[in-house]
Amino acid sequence: MITNFPNGISSFGVPLIGGAQLADMSGTIYFVDGNAGNDGNDGLSWDYPKKTLLHTFSVSHTDIARGSDRWARRNTIFIAGDSFTETLTAFPQKTDVIGVGSYNGHKGASICGNHAPVNSAVGTRFINVNFEPVTAADIMTLTGATWGAEFIGCSFKAQDSGDSGIIAISAIQFTACPHDKVINCEFIGAFTGDVIDIAAGAASSMVIKGNTIIGGANDGIVVSGVATISKGRRGLIADNYIDVAAKTIDTRATSVFNCVNNRCISANAVGVTSYVIDASFAAGNVITGAGAAITIPDLLGRTS
Repeated sequence: MITNFPNGISSFGVPLIGGAQLADMSGTIYFVDGNAGNDGNDGLSWDYPKKTLLHTFSVSHTDIARGSDRWARRNTIFIAGDSFTETLTAFPQKTDVIGVGSYNGHKGASICGNHAPVNSAVGTRFINVNFEPVTAADIMTLTGATWGAEFIGCSFKAQDSGDSGIIAISAIQFTACPHDKVINCEFIGAFTGDVIDIAAGAASSMVIKGNTIIGGANDGIVVSGVATISKGRRGLIADNYIDVAAKTIDTRATSVFNCVNNRCISANAVGVTSYVIDASFAAGNVITGAGAAITIPDLLGRTS
């Protein structure tokens, strides 16, 4: 039997979001309310929430590092309060950031900004969070300093909520980010560049799975540099629905990613302008381009 306590935490210490257990509650739990919070509060309940993300991220990061009783734990930060306009220059170490409540007609909370965290923080997870740009640049720029970052059930919007004409280039750019994951997220709007861009460097065990990408004005998921893996830990691009103007998926002709069961639509004709997939590591991908469709690879092993 599950007993609910005042802050929405079950008797097992685990919230159920969307019917699935998504959070690890083994560490300290913080609460952030962008409307009614105060960074002078302890942030340990919805009655006394903190207000800003970067302040709370720093508090959580310090808490994880404080001693051996915390090194192997994960903290949790629940965030509510419509939208936060902040530039995330740092991520919290080994911490789940979970959007709750509502942002206008959307579930969860929204973070408005263009983010390039530079601190060393591994294993950060964003769950049920919306992201929007404030400049015409990449929304999220990640490097190996934040390896193991995950985005689960999040949304990335190409244009800011005020419809001011600001359009992001990419939603996420990865450079040397092994173990990073993007799972069951939405990417909506006319991103002007690669919606998800994977640049050169370590990409071992990266997973991009179950996402919906609609309306990109350029390419969808693109490996733009020479990605590398070690110990056979190939990346995975699987079960995504992609509708963009140009190349839907580009894993490079020789790929370190397995490409499986993606459903793709391009405005370009079927061919190299609508996809580049290494068929040696592909199965069950369907590409529609300018009204014609092809399976990559087909049942005879052909690639076009």
